[in-house]
Amino acid sequence: MRYLGSNETATDGIDEKADKTRMAGGIRKLQGLYIAKVIDITDDRYEGFMNVEILGEGYKGDVDSLEGRKEYARVRRSSPYGGSIQFEGFTNTYGFCSHPPNPGSQVLVAFAINSDVGICIGVLPDVTRNASYPTQPAARTDTEPNSVGPTYDPSPNNKTVNNLRPRANPDRIRRENSDFKDQVNNCEIGETGTGIDSIRGLSSSSARRESPTQVFGFNTPGGHQFVMDDGTKATGDRCINPDPDRQEGLSKLVRLRSAGGAQFLIHDGPGMIYISDQAGSTWIQMSSDGKIDIYAGNDISMHTEANFNLHCKDNFNVEADAINFKARGTDGIKIESSTGEFNLHANKDIKLTSDLNGHIKASGFVRVTAAMIDLNGPEATAADKTTANNHTLNKTVKESIVGRVPEKEPWGGHSDSGPDAKILPQVADPNPTQVVKDIQMDDLTQDACTGELPSGEDLLKDVTNPRGDRPNDADDQTPLDQRFGQGRVANSNNELGPNGRQGPR
Repeated sequence: MRYLGSNETATDGIDEKADKTRMAGGIRKLQGLYIAKVIDITDDRYEGFMNVEILGEGYKGDVDSLEGRKEYARVRRSSPYGGSIQFEGFTNTYGFCSHPPNPGSQVLVAFAINSDVGICIGVLPDVTRNASYPTQPAARTDTEPNSVGPTYDPSPNNKTVNNLRPRANPDRIRRENSDFKDQVNNCEIGETGTGIDSIRGLSSSSARRESPTQVFGFNTPGGHQFVMDDGTKATGDRCINPDPDRQEGLSKLVRLRSAGGAQFLIHDGPGMIYISDQAGSTWIQMSSDGKIDIYAGNDISMHTEANFNLHCKDNFNVEADAINFKARGTDGIKIESSTGEFNLHANKDIKLTSDLNGHIKASGFVRVTAAMIDLNGPEATAADKTTANNHTLNKTVKESIVGRVPEKEPWGGHSDSGPDAKILPQVADPNPTQVVKDIQMDDLTQDACTGELPSGEDLLKDVTNPRGDRPNDADDQTPLDQRFGQGRVANSNNELGPNGRQGPR
């Protein structure tokens, strides 16, 4: 746009000239803050520059061609942290790095007076489409109405029913002809065996779980995630929940999880630290009751160049198909039973061989009993056998002399207790008039909800305003979207707004 106005700030006598702070070469320069839409994120200088469409500025170029996309405003991304130290001959640069917002995302950009290149200072989340960060929240899925799992945000063109959300399945995206099909934000918890585990697998950590959110963190387009969750809050004067009856204090955790499902979890609810690989074939859990459980689907190997020390206050139990011991040093093997008996039992032969002398010494009697022997006295006492334990909660190892046998997830031996193992908080539906009840984990078997879903009529009825008991609030006739602020509720008819967005226009 060409500059057509007068220069109100110029020195007297030259007001007919263009203000160079507001235009360059007769073309009006952008100044101030603008809402924009990302058009292109490729940068041949590898410095993070983007091209954006300033909303309301009009057509600039063909978005289907790289040349056309470069016609739009050029901006650089600001960073929350970083810097550089210049030394003689080299530079030490440090800071924060992330993938830029994908094309179609709305951003806030600023144009300074002294630059024709804008600065992207923030991203504006889509209205009602903010559930999928910093992780995919668990909810009932739209493809399997009785199934619960990690989910995406529904499309703005689809109206949700009963808060059914699209399952976070990478195949839903990879089958599409999309330039971003490899940037799949999902969590493969099913591969780890924790698909219905509300502690180690399923997550409620989402920006839409309550308002204001108690969840902090970030995730990548490819699905890696870091979450710090301060836990659920009960509905009250300073918090709104999709489930007005929600229990406070659930989901207090720190979680680092890869897109493939490997994770490091610190959970304050049950009091445990949990580490697992992508397939659930190896995992470690440290519990606040002092237990450490380790499972390996293959070998566990340890090597020390010095001593390996193991001290047990109670029993030391070992069960295996074969047990081998070998001492290489001159001290040999020493086994002592300091206060009790020493029992040795074999289902077949017992063989003792020495390349030198053999010694048996007893302070009392030595009795030997056999079918035939040269010296046969009173019958010898049989050795005691080990006692087996029944493991009814295990899938494969049902009996062992070992009191606790971890298995591949899902393992029934986890001593989970408390509400975190029983309740899975849900995220708010894009339609705020829909009732959303938290999921009772006792209703789940395998990967499905066996409990009967509430009727559509019950789920679609209006939500009782959780702030309705505040003084003078019941008589307030102000429209809801003005009382709670833009973005709190959609328009009354739940219709799609411009650009397929749902909510206030």
